[in-house]
Amino acid sequence: MTIKSSIVTSNQSGIHKDLESSVKKHLANPFRKPYRPFSAEIFHKANEIINNLELPIILDSGCGTGESSYLLSKQNPDVLVVGIDKSEKRLDKFISNENFYDKDNLILIRADVIDIWRMIKQSNWNIKKHYLLYPNPWPKKDQLKRRWHGHPVFPEMISLCDQIELRTNWRIYAEEFKQTLDIVTEKNVLLDSIEVTDFISPFEKKYYDSGHELYRVITIN
Repeated sequence: MTIKSSIVTSNQSGIHKDLESSVKKHLANPFRKPYRPFSAEIFHKANEIINNLELPIILDSGCGTGESSYLLSKQNPDVLVVGIDKSEKRLDKFISNENFYDKDNLILIRADVIDIWRMIKQSNWNIKKHYLLYPNPWPKKDQLKRRWHGHPVFPEMISLCDQIELRTNWRIYAEEFKQTLDIVTEKNVLLDSIEVTDFISPFEKKYYDSGHELYRVITIN
């Protein structure tokens, strides 16, 4: 029996009133939190492999179990897919004690994306597309800074590549993400609801099976 997922509920009825001021504050004050030593160590390992391969990259941040990254690697055999998630439990399907998976055109890293994004920026990876698939919505009104578009690291993340795709089952998250992109970049940004036939991740299938509306925000080159 499939367990249904609850619809996202919030004490916030629309785009957060502090979103624009928060974003502009983060643009004016770069995020300088020190890297965790573990993150730097595992990034160095990945960076060596990536520099030797010289392939364009699809980045799958917050990849959960890694199944979305695996699917993307099969759909895109001519690129390197890099999936990142900090959850030890979720990535156990692919990663054992090494906190790292490297096979064919797929690399999975167990680490905090907040550190890894900033190190990627410094290393100039050739990222073709960046996926953010169903991040934790942090739906309470006082949790804006926990959402990616409200986090101080957002300007760094946005600068990693030209094409970004977010998928979420909470419309307000999609609307806020789009508005933040409109503030931070000059890219054309599309927000739409999507009808899914080929599920990109277990979360997507679970939300679809639970009757949730699914939304996509994507930058258009």
